[in-house]
Amino acid sequence: MKKEPKAIFLDIDGTLISNNEGPFDEDIEQIKISKDHGHLFFLNTGRAFSNIPVILKEAAYIDGMIMGSGTHVQLKGKTIYHKWIDEKILVSVCRYYLYNKKWCVFEGEANIYGINNIDPTLFAGEVTSINDENDFSNKYHGVKITKLTIEGEPTMEERYLLEDYFQLNSFSDYYEGIIKGENKSNGIKLILNETGILLVNSIAIGDSINDISALKTVNLGIAMGNACNELKEIAQYITDDCKHGGVGKALKTMVLTKEN
Repeated sequence: MKKEPKAIFLDIDGTLISNNEGPFDEDIEQIKISKDHGHLFFLNTGRAFSNIPVILKEAAYIDGMIMGSGTHVQLKGKTIYHKWIDEKILVSVCRYYLYNKKWCVFEGEANIYGINNIDPTLFAGEVTSINDENDFSNKYHGVKITKLTIEGEPTMEERYLLEDYFQLNSFSDYYEGIIKGENKSNGIKLILNETGILLVNSIAIGDSINDISALKTVNLGIAMGNACNELKEIAQYITDDCKHGGVGKALKTMVLTKEN
């Protein structure tokens, strides 16, 4: 009997890539073997399209992408869903951070824009400077910005500014603003619907708090060894760390071995 294809959703940072290193050979090897068995792979990331490393954008083993934690979904290079930040919101965010010492990055479909002194190692492409609060109304009118990335932890003032429109997810030295109502789970459901793959054949692998909705949605949720405790608590399987073949081990153990 022919095995049914599985849809496997992979986070990027802390899962496929660590500190700008990766994807790693042992992971790619098992992904390619799984592809030979008919399974499909989808990036499932908080990064916007402009901030995805070229090595992953152009990878033949990637069948689609869920980006901006669900705000932009592509299948076989075609956009099937897209939501972007309202221009008025961009203006108010620019106004605040142009007079604040923190850096703020606007990740878009085509380009990355930023305010203040930005750590370039956090981003996959060149960051275009925003110098006026009306740049998104005038200079860059019509660009599609799908998420924010902001230095440090959100202050009470920042929460007041942002929380009506964004869900804020904190990481070690920055936090992200995702449009409210959007998440990785929604993207997974769209991909499954478009491909016709059943939920029972869905798997997600991740490491951070923004992967919780993904692991709760799929049939098999896998946490990296380096994952946050909140994710490990809901995972059905915990694999090795990123940089130590965690994705490859998960595929070999939970997908390929179980088929034999």
